[in-house]
Amino acid sequence: MPEVHVIPDITLFVQLIIFLIFMFIMKKVYFDPYLQAFDERERTIEKLLEEAQKNKQEAEKIMEEVNKILAETREKSKEIIEEHHRETVEIVNGILKKAQEEAEKEIEDAKKEVAMTVEIEKKTMDKIIEKMAEEIVKKLLLKEKAA
Repeated sequence: MPEVHVIPDITLFVQLIIFLIFMFIMKKVYFDPYLQAFDERERTIEKLLEEAQKNKQEAEKIMEEVNKILAETREKSKEIIEEHHRETVEIVNGILKKAQEEAEKEIEDAKKEVAMTVEIEKKTMDKIIEKMAEEIVKKLLLKEKAA
């Protein structure tokens, strides 16, 4: 058999080298910046998540303080309302007592006035009765003299 010399086909090797050069260029130009941006984005997201967690904890602390202040304010407002209620009751009781005393005084004054009026009327009636009795006596005496 004749000897056949096979010339190796280097196109495969050339294509492989070109592919490796292309991959190297793509890695430097496209993949590295993309991966770097992706990593930076992940770090930013992690920072934001940590910050959000801190903000949540601060918000919870603030809400606890707000609830505590609200409870204190409610308690103080209850005390103020109760104090004003007691003062109002005292004022109303004072006004009622004063009105009752004034009414009793007016009733006493009216009783005295009625008693005085009755006394005056009795004296007036006594005088009228006395005059009538004198007139009756005079008339009787006149009838006796005439008879």
